[in-house]
Amino acid sequence: MSTIKIVVWDRVGNVMWGVRPWHEWPLRAQAALLMEDPAGRAHAPSFDELFQGYPVNLVHVHDLDELTAQIDDADFLILHKHTIPPEVLRRGEKLRLVQHLGWDTRGIPLAVADEMGVPVAATPLINYLVVAEHAWALMLSLLKRLSTQSRFMADRRYVTLGWNIVPGIRMARGLTLGLAGFGEIARAMARMAYAFGMECIYWDITRFPELEAEYHVRYVTWDELFSNADVLSVQLALNEQTESIIGEREFGLMKPNALYINTARGRLTDHAALVEALRSRRIGGAGLDVFYEEPLPADDALHDLAADPSYNIILTPHAAWQGHWTHIKDSLEIWHNVLRVLKGEPIHHQVNA
Repeated sequence: MSTIKIVVWDRVGNVMWGVRPWHEWPLRAQAALLMEDPAGRAHAPSFDELFQGYPVNLVHVHDLDELTAQIDDADFLILHKHTIPPEVLRRGEKLRLVQHLGWDTRGIPLAVADEMGVPVAATPLINYLVVAEHAWALMLSLLKRLSTQSRFMADRRYVTLGWNIVPGIRMARGLTLGLAGFGEIARAMARMAYAFGMECIYWDITRFPELEAEYHVRYVTWDELFSNADVLSVQLALNEQTESIIGEREFGLMKPNALYINTARGRLTDHAALVEALRSRRIGGAGLDVFYEEPLPADDALHDLAADPSYNIILTPHAAWQGHWTHIKDSLEIWHNVLRVLKGEPIHHQVNA
């Protein structure tokens, strides 16, 4: 069998995180994996275990120049969050599969792949889907004021005061969800919003008119996003342009009872402005899984605010990604698709003709 060349271009690392050798997982991670699945060792095979018996040449590239130099004789191209110019993809005359991690394939020239007869697969990024679920759980918890209701029960007030007296509970239907960013996490949330009967608006540095009908969303300006949203959920990437992009001005645009959800990165938000908006009750509450400084310092004002149910704040410990099994599931689905090609089996999640 001739050598199988696999080229991986992934600046984040999700492609390989879940197929590292078991001994490279930190002991704490091993314990967590086994706690959730006692047979976890067998269900978390390494890359070498998956491809045992196959003569694989695994090549990692870090930029477009390196990809251009390696793609000519590649059998497989594995991508995450990168853009391939059409002329570079055309050089891959031996390609048997282009595999993308995540449904968002805007960086792959699908028409060129069709011309070449190369299948393109886009596997769902489990890590993103569980973050969308977490953001939705925060939103519903805030709308239903579950912290207040839990305190009501803990204080035994239900026993003496009876039922149906917790103020401020709202239903999702009829509210407007605003999405700051419209990548894979936000798209999952848009589908949930439609199922709940919510209007959904979004802003992104790139508009996606071809997706707006599919996801039942409407594009708005940055200011309109903050002014119109009843729930504002942040799904932006963190970079030099977006650090502290949401600050006093944005919170000043929001409705007094609007909710702020951040499961992306804490440094997207001006921390002092967020604390002041909550302390002054300028906004109606917040669900935060990420913080400007992590771990969130013990003396941070957010702790004290969250301890008072009247502020309607829920803090979670950067847990939206759910755990190491998400990385394993993401990686395995990619590599199982490569194995399917090698075994002559149909691939999963094909997105081109």
